[in-house]
Amino acid sequence: MSDGLLKTARRARSIGCECLAIFGRNPRGWRARTYSDDEVAGFRDSLARGDIQPLVIHGSYLVNLASPDRGLRHRSLHAVADDMERVARLGGRFVVLHPGHHMGAGVARGLRTLAASLRSLLAGAPSSVGVLFENMAGRGTELGGDWEQFVRLLDHLAGESRVGICFDTCHAHAAGYRLDGPRWVARALREFDQALGLERLRLIHLNDCRGPAGARQDLHEHLGKGTIGERGLRAFLRRRELRNLAAILETPIQRAGDDRRNLRRAKALMAGRVG
Repeated sequence: MSDGLLKTARRARSIGCECLAIFGRNPRGWRARTYSDDEVAGFRDSLARGDIQPLVIHGSYLVNLASPDRGLRHRSLHAVADDMERVARLGGRFVVLHPGHHMGAGVARGLRTLAASLRSLLAGAPSSVGVLFENMAGRGTELGGDWEQFVRLLDHLAGESRVGICFDTCHAHAAGYRLDGPRWVARALREFDQALGLERLRLIHLNDCRGPAGARQDLHEHLGKGTIGERGLRAFLRRRELRNLAAILETPIQRAGDDRRNLRRAKALMAGRVG
């Protein structure tokens, strides 16, 4: 996003993107740029000409809506509210968030705090925008490492329909929901469906995993180069129940062209070919 909205849209089109995720602000900070009406119009037009949809904003990594610290929670609420207004203005549908950390307060209190934060945000947000929580590897006090925590969160929210899940393949594998083969993929999706219902799965973060299954290490890897591997990713991408979902790559960019190569590999795997 450092080159601005219009160049971001043009780059997405040039490398063959069919959907797009952006950060609404510095991912490791709180500041956000102000967009002019002309920038927004040009961005929306460029995405429309490339038929790139949906557009998603990923929240800052500093956001913690589950924090027992009132100051941090207040800054987080402000940032997420701004991102929800921003994604609506840009023609997008979702803001993707990490569930946050309970910071020693315990899972039960963390989930209650997170739910209270969500109720406040949704009450003032554009009705066209939903919030998607990303499943996590489950390190330390991190929330979202197992499906049951999301079940409890949705119970607190009375099943709020505007809240869904972004399924991160690296994080799921790292949390112990193995994806390194067709049998494991089927089991992981069955467990998700039994816990939450597949209608809650609204976006995919498509990544391989550098660490072992169940190690709870958040280590993203190029597609086919990690412990999920081509066999697992191909099985995942070819599942019938996922066919209509958008998938966002969060693979490393270590040298020029890595993004194009991972995108080509994803399309090859989805078609049943070797990546």
